[in-house]
Amino acid sequence: MKRGSILLFKKISLTLLLILALYAIGRISVVSYDSYRHIPRQPYLQMQTYDSIRIKWQSPTSEIGCIKYGKNAADTKICESTQTDKHTITVNGLEEGHTYIYEVFSDSLDINNTNRHFTTLHKDKQKKQNIWIIGDSGQAGPGQRQVLQSMQTYMKDKALDLWLLLGDNAYRSGTQEQYTKALFEPYKELLKTNVPWAVIGNHDARRWAFYDIFDFPSEAESGGIPSHNKKFYSIEQGDLHILMIDSETADLSKDSDLLQWLEKDLQANTKKWTVAIFHHPPYTHGGHNSDNPRDSHYKFSMTGRLFLVRENIIPVLEKYDVDLVYSGHSHVYERSKLIHKHYQDSTHFDPKLHVVQDNNSTYCKNLEKTPYAGTVYTVMGSSSKLDKGSLNHPALPIAYEKMGSVILEVSPETLRSSFISIDGKIEDSFSLYKKESCANL
Repeated sequence: MKRGSILLFKKISLTLLLILALYAIGRISVVSYDSYRHIPRQPYLQMQTYDSIRIKWQSPTSEIGCIKYGKNAADTKICESTQTDKHTITVNGLEEGHTYIYEVFSDSLDINNTNRHFTTLHKDKQKKQNIWIIGDSGQAGPGQRQVLQSMQTYMKDKALDLWLLLGDNAYRSGTQEQYTKALFEPYKELLKTNVPWAVIGNHDARRWAFYDIFDFPSEAESGGIPSHNKKFYSIEQGDLHILMIDSETADLSKDSDLLQWLEKDLQANTKKWTVAIFHHPPYTHGGHNSDNPRDSHYKFSMTGRLFLVRENIIPVLEKYDVDLVYSGHSHVYERSKLIHKHYQDSTHFDPKLHVVQDNNSTYCKNLEKTPYAGTVYTVMGSSSKLDKGSLNHPALPIAYEKMGSVILEVSPETLRSSFISIDGKIEDSFSLYKKESCANL
């Protein structure tokens, strides 16, 4: 190669490297701005425990923030010690299972304190619970609003005890601005009274706002055993144990911290009912295809998250007799019967081997925890948008291409899960009982 050609090649190479470097710097700047952009935000609840609650909000300017709270009247005052525009006040010393009124005060933010109250977690095993589960709810618009309204119509005057979000909580990229439009504005009344317990989805993970907005009880403040990791933790209320798992950014390998914690947490679990929550479904033929081993692969990995969930997480859940699993990701509704031990693609699904109870609406398990006694898997990813899909996964015979959400009703005898469609219809419902003997159900 001639000297002139060599010099030209070097110049072109250096120019390309410079362009790539500038693009990378620009990209990092955009991601950082989107993730940490300061947006004034009304107060919302976090870190609900048996004796404490956390209240967060963001004001236009730096200032001292204060709250007042009490059982019958907001008569106890707490103020921050230093000025800030990102406010966090944790209220300690509360009573288990009690409801408190609260108000929040800011000089630069006009706060709506109407109907603000919270309830601490409780351990009462006889108390019934109503849990709202939404998946892929982050597309602001009329569909999202109608799904919310259909739930409220179904619930009538009954209060929600817990609120679970299955990921992709703010489209398209989980920025602070998108969270304002997709979570804080449409659910502003619900956020006054309920903690949004959320797991991260693939769209949330495009920015870093998720772990800036939400706080997590990684030291077992809300039940279970400590994970020391904000990506996975447990919540316990009454006789219910809930596993909250980041299936998007956590290491899902068999020797990971997640899997080690999962084993320990489930070994220590004494609650009657156990539910697992994460974004990526082990089985789906909706907008995603769990038969594709590369579906939703992470960065440079050739292995998809759905495959890893099915191969590594599901066997552990079934080993410790987890009752229900809820995921999102596919923007449809799909559900299994009571099944077990299906860890391959759908061509290997055999009803004779994998279906524990061949019934569409009623299942029964023994009171004593038994490995591989059966689990019901639900894909609930249509709370704000819809996908097209074949909906023909043999493990998921109940399937709807409809928007909606799930109400999970917990009682001492039963778990009842109902899919409430956007038009207010109960499209699907099933009950799981636990008894000394299931012979006479």
